[in-house]
Amino acid sequence: MISGGCGVGERGDAGGTLINIDRPVRIPPNSAHTSFQGGRQVAGTSKLEPYCELEIKTVSTEPQQVQPGIYRVSGGRYALLKDPTTRLPALFTGFSCSDAVYQESLWLMRGPPEGNLHSLRCIRPLFHCFMAPPLTLYEAEDLTGSAFSIVPPGSGASANPGP
Repeated sequence: MISGGCGVGERGDAGGTLINIDRPVRIPPNSAHTSFQGGRQVAGTSKLEPYCELEIKTVSTEPQQVQPGIYRVSGGRYALLKDPTTRLPALFTGFSCSDAVYQESLWLMRGPPEGNLHSLRCIRPLFHCFMAPPLTLYEAEDLTGSAFSIVPPGSGASANPGP
């Protein structure tokens, strides 16, 4: 459901989906996320093209890693943003057709209790009053390349135990 006042909604369709993180994913020092664009992990993103960020719960002066494993999507939400960095909602602040807006898809991740993984966040830029639906997990899989894959339903896989 979407809340028109601030352009934020929840997506119940992703809850329970399993995602396999296929390899260790490095989080740079002094950051709580790493970015993916065009099917690969990148140091910086172009705000003109769709991108995703894998986010953890802590920041450290040392590099950190998200460990491989199967994680459960515990829920998701989406928002129409005026600025993807500050997460300022577009419908709350207003915008014109000459402004870029950003469709945010955010999936909360659940893994082992000692795990540090928080979420997968993807941004789709929109220009000239063009509107589009939020990115799906399958589109996010394309943006992240070999970093993770969606586990097909009925595959017999189970998620790492979550809290």
